[in-house]
Amino acid sequence: MKCIAPLATFCLFVFLNTQTTYANFFQNLEIFRQKNTIHNISYGSDTLQKLDVYLPQSSLPNQKLAPILIIVHGGAWSIGDKSHQGLIQHKATYWNQQGWVVISVNYRLVPKVTVQQQTQDIADALNFVQKNASNWQADNRNIVIMGHSAGAHLVTLLSTHPEWISNFPKPWKATIALDSAAYDLEATMSNQHAQFYDRVFGSSAKNWRSVSPKAQLKHAMPAFLAVCSTVRPDQPCIQAHSFIQHTKALGTAIAYLPLPLSHAEINRNLGQNNDYTRQVDQFMQQHLQH
Repeated sequence: MKCIAPLATFCLFVFLNTQTTYANFFQNLEIFRQKNTIHNISYGSDTLQKLDVYLPQSSLPNQKLAPILIIVHGGAWSIGDKSHQGLIQHKATYWNQQGWVVISVNYRLVPKVTVQQQTQDIADALNFVQKNASNWQADNRNIVIMGHSAGAHLVTLLSTHPEWISNFPKPWKATIALDSAAYDLEATMSNQHAQFYDRVFGSSAKNWRSVSPKAQLKHAMPAFLAVCSTVRPDQPCIQAHSFIQHTKALGTAIAYLPLPLSHAEINRNLGQNNDYTRQVDQFMQQHLQH
């Protein structure tokens, strides 16, 4: 492939092979930073086990402790970054204005680690936030976790409380899955699917079951909101609706929000001035402890 000067950056992006280099390039390409933000707090020893804390612009004397929104990025389990504008800018701005502490989490990436280890990373980050919430004038009892795409799968899987998670976090209020297509991985992997799924989940049916939220779902979860795209050709709303019906039967408070938006729009439109944001915010407020 011939790369002329204006396309040099794009060509470099295409040919980067290592996950850490890719993540760093991705971060430098399009990042969101604002005042009152603490960047790159380590919750583990790996360079990717870090989080950013976005604080409300001001706090009043005697104000109640702030609720916490934890956000987990997507990227096919193998790329992505906590600082990407499309992920964090509008969400941090909107919920900071509502008085929330917003935390964006990085985690180790496939193929250097397994999906099980990624889920453990999210559990460890949540544990860290719960233990350190008072440092940010935040309430460790009022936490909502949200993920997009692969991040949606990871937060959903964690919410099912799989037995292989060690040092499980204390209960949190609600989980929000933004356009996951991986609720039933046994079905997904047994039928026609995108090639990258094979690189992520392998060929073992036992492994598919271990990281399939539907298979791991055995008891009530935190309140759960499934947002899904009605315009994606792979029809993620079918799996999302089936999953929440199973969770409802086990006693989970559920909400279902199908939207005529693309996969990317479901991510970047949240936090903007629209009915979608207001519906998600209403779900979050409904499940806070007062």
